[in-house]
Amino acid sequence: MTFGKRIKELRESKGLFLREVGAALELDNAFISKVENGERLLPRKHIEKLAKFFNTDINELLVLWLSDKIIELLLNEPVAEQVLKISQKRLRKDENKN
Repeated sequence: MTFGKRIKELRESKGLFLREVGAALELDNAFISKVENGERLLPRKHIEKLAKFFNTDINELLVLWLSDKIIELLLNEPVAEQVLKISQKRLRKDENKN
């Protein structure tokens, strides 16, 4: 699932309008619509506020947001899978240090 789809799902499950989400984040309705449709990525600084607004786990939203950000960065890169494999190894190595 994408970040935008999850936001739309949360909004619709609570019977909210785009304008209500936009007002909570101090963003315009059109921008929220673009986020929901995967056309724009919400700035990270809004994720905590959004999690509180929807009363949902911030980590769930953060994981989806970061995933979308990585996809956006690597989408048309022919070496994307290699990059992810190396990154995963490095993350595991760093986890073992702590």
